[in-house]
Amino acid sequence: MFENLKNFIRHGKQAHDTQVRNVENFDLFASSSTLNTPAGEPDMEIKNLINSDNNNVKESKYSKCVADIVKQENEERKKLPSYPYLTDYALLGKMGEGAFSIVYKAKDLKTGDLVAVKIIRKYQMDQKQQALVLKEVTIMRQLNHPNIVKFINFHECEEYYYIVQELVSGGEIFTEIVKYTYFSEDLARHVVLQLANAIKYLHEEVGVVHRDIKPENLLFEPIDFIPSKEVKYRKSDDISTKKDEGEFIYNVGGGGIGIVKLADFGLSKQIWEHNTKTPVGTIGYTAPEIVRDERYSKQVDMWGIGCILYTLLCGFPPFYDEKIEALTEKVASGQFTFLKPWWDEISYGAKNCVSCLLTVDPNKRYTIVDFFNDPWILNYIHKCK
Repeated sequence: MFENLKNFIRHGKQAHDTQVRNVENFDLFASSSTLNTPAGEPDMEIKNLINSDNNNVKESKYSKCVADIVKQENEERKKLPSYPYLTDYALLGKMGEGAFSIVYKAKDLKTGDLVAVKIIRKYQMDQKQQALVLKEVTIMRQLNHPNIVKFINFHECEEYYYIVQELVSGGEIFTEIVKYTYFSEDLARHVVLQLANAIKYLHEEVGVVHRDIKPENLLFEPIDFIPSKEVKYRKSDDISTKKDEGEFIYNVGGGGIGIVKLADFGLSKQIWEHNTKTPVGTIGYTAPEIVRDERYSKQVDMWGIGCILYTLLCGFPPFYDEKIEALTEKVASGQFTFLKPWWDEISYGAKNCVSCLLTVDPNKRYTIVDFFNDPWILNYIHKCK
């Protein structure tokens, strides 16, 4: 079951087969009673975890599910092989794994600093894939921003590439979505504003489009968790399983989440003002112009911010289908809905911001400047002053 839970968010899948509407035709002033309701049945294991109206899952079962995820990942991290020419770093534990790579927590033996070492299996890659790694390193060397993971060093040998980066000790925002089910509007804005700051820097100062914005590519530095004086629940919550997000402090954070950093520039590209046509990304978080194989620009990252914001606010992504062809069609046509009951208590301002980001036409979609001038975002910024 916990594999389904992880894949549910990680692979850009929405929990329901729903009646949908094109975001550009969505009436933001409609009452909650006019919002579309699910037309079909979601996967039962996922439904048991998110459907509070018909949720018979006990707290112990949910807690066991989360514990199993942690146990499985911890057991994997204990298996530490040795690598040639990686003499300056001592591997301490595995942090994550990709198609061609493994990321380890490590200690720099010269400085004593803790770092993250991404070990890429060069021998499994063709020349084009190897070129992409070198391009990623070239881009990362240029970046210097507090909301972007810092590049430290790069080394290659016959079999491997080694990319050394700063260690962001809190882990992925993805795991926090699993833990809390969803984020409050303040915590969601705390996360997405820092992401937007990173994107603004990439777009305006270095001419880079990230092209793969998703929850597991957002890392965070932990802060002290402060239990809520009074836990606030939504009507859709199962109070026996909903975990306390804790007190939120403006300019600091909440839920144990402090500074947020954007990671993984493997699909990024320097494009400045011209457009590109290379198909990239994770389908559920990818902009319509990419899945339609059209030329696209930096606006694809704004779509990614919209997908992240939607997911943070309700706990599942805006687009889902078991069949990749159907999922691609939903993304291409911008078909999503604010599902009842999960969106009933989320503010009009939040929904408006999401809708303006998830607009199919990139020329009508929020730019990064538009995002920072959004009333819901400005309201939060003023609270932080």
